[in-house]
Amino acid sequence: MSSINNVPPHETWYETPIGWASEDGGTTGGGKNPQLLYYVRNIEELRQAIAESGDRPKCIWIGGVIDASGGIPYTNRQDQSKRGRIFIGSNTTLIGMDHNAKFIASALFIQDANNVIVHNLFIENPVDVEPQFEEGDGWNAEWDGLSIVNSHHVWVNNVTFSDGRFTMDMYKTVDGWKYVQHDGSLDIKRASNYITVSHCVFTTHDKTILIGHSDSNGEQDAGKLRVTFHDNLFTNVVQRTPRVRFGNIHLFNNVFDNDIAAPVYKYQYSFGVGKESRILSELNIFKVKGLTEHCKLFKEFGGVYLSDSESTFNKIHSDDEWGTDRPPLSLNGCGFNSTSVDRPPYNYFPQQNLTEDVENSIRDAAGNQFNYRVLV
Repeated sequence: MSSINNVPPHETWYETPIGWASEDGGTTGGGKNPQLLYYVRNIEELRQAIAESGDRPKCIWIGGVIDASGGIPYTNRQDQSKRGRIFIGSNTTLIGMDHNAKFIASALFIQDANNVIVHNLFIENPVDVEPQFEEGDGWNAEWDGLSIVNSHHVWVNNVTFSDGRFTMDMYKTVDGWKYVQHDGSLDIKRASNYITVSHCVFTTHDKTILIGHSDSNGEQDAGKLRVTFHDNLFTNVVQRTPRVRFGNIHLFNNVFDNDIAAPVYKYQYSFGVGKESRILSELNIFKVKGLTEHCKLFKEFGGVYLSDSESTFNKIHSDDEWGTDRPPLSLNGCGFNSTSVDRPPYNYFPQQNLTEDVENSIRDAAGNQFNYRVLV
């Protein structure tokens, strides 16, 4: 019997997000009692479930490793584009049944859709089999682990993004340039809006998160790209956590744990402040081994608006009182405008006292921690 509509007895899951995904009607995915339930164990069953359900409310349970290639290597860019992309429709909860639920050789897309929840999954960032050469910039890859494109009300929760089996030290050299085969872990672009990313792990990757398509896409992106990041772990990554254009970004209670001398993923910066973006950072924990200048946490790409409150940098609290001989740390003293960044309209309750126990609780809750007990 096909596993479609043959979901094993299991512990159910239904929650609603905090942050921008909770605004303007909220994000419920397939809902508390979806019309359709699917249990899929391979790419063929997943594609069947997506095609059959359309935009009707549904919950798709992932019960193993989903390989978009079906185990047949991609031959070129056209083949990878045709077989490697997976499009998730509206009113969907895509959820892992247990810690074995993974996507490999897959580029997931939420495109021209709304009301989608992605939960309890491991996404291995895809490897581009045919990167394109750009004069003066070298080889550039195409595919991201998850792309949110022209979509609204999306919640990404308890997902781990990683380069996995193919790390950047495995890149070869072609025509004198590094043959880069990874793009991003998560892209949010082209007028996407009302997004929350929570309790996720972003690890072993270079260009991690991009928000906003390009500096010239303001007509589509301005006033959109509202995204909340909370209780995520960014570790052993290089940059773009996130890199922002036009977006209104709120980050609180995230842990950034990296190393400027890491053997492969050498840290460069955390927040990329791009054109017409606004970034509000609150009660985040920045731990960057070897970094002594806190302003190097941020990189300016034509943006001017960045405000931080009560975050820590290498165990120093931004509001600590050091007395007359040592000024307090301020993550706002880095050349950005910190007075014109508005607070979001939604209710949220961040952990206030950033102790080691708080850091550990954020780490423990991130990634694939919620495993559902199959009852048979």
